[in-house]
Amino acid sequence: MRYEPAGDPTASESGADEPAALDWAGASNLSTCRQPEDVDAAFDRNEPHVGVAVIALVYNNTDTTAVMLRVARALTSTNPETRRQGLLALMHTARLHGQVDDVTLDLLHGLLDDRSPISGGYEVRGTAAQTVEDLQDFLTRETLPNWVNDFVDGS
Repeated sequence: MRYEPAGDPTASESGADEPAALDWAGASNLSTCRQPEDVDAAFDRNEPHVGVAVIALVYNNTDTTAVMLRVARALTSTNPETRRQGLLALMHTARLHGQVDDVTLDLLHGLLDDRSPISGGYEVRGTAAQTVEDLQDFLTRETLPNWVNDFVDGS
């Protein structure tokens, strides 16, 4: 099933620049997702590929506050793959935008104990540990809580 993405405020009047319908079933073009409302609707429909769209928001939407709300939603998903993708989105937000927020940091901290299996025979906690290490690389110590600065992966 295909859903039309929310309107793009930067699109031309003629509609020539309108985005193509997002392919939620096949995920063939979710990397083009740029509207938080599209991601919200996908979460509401429990789309299995919503995490891909969350990562796309990091690249395609400059409103970091809006993006972080969707990252937090991914980090609390019942789907372990969506949680993993939320962790990747968090890391990319730190790398590209130089910031994260307290909510996502708290969620990240909790995911360090998440033993849910994900693709490749790994667990969510492994991606969480890598995300902490990435935050250490991409953000300054002054912007991070002590638990991130002091983290050493012992797994």
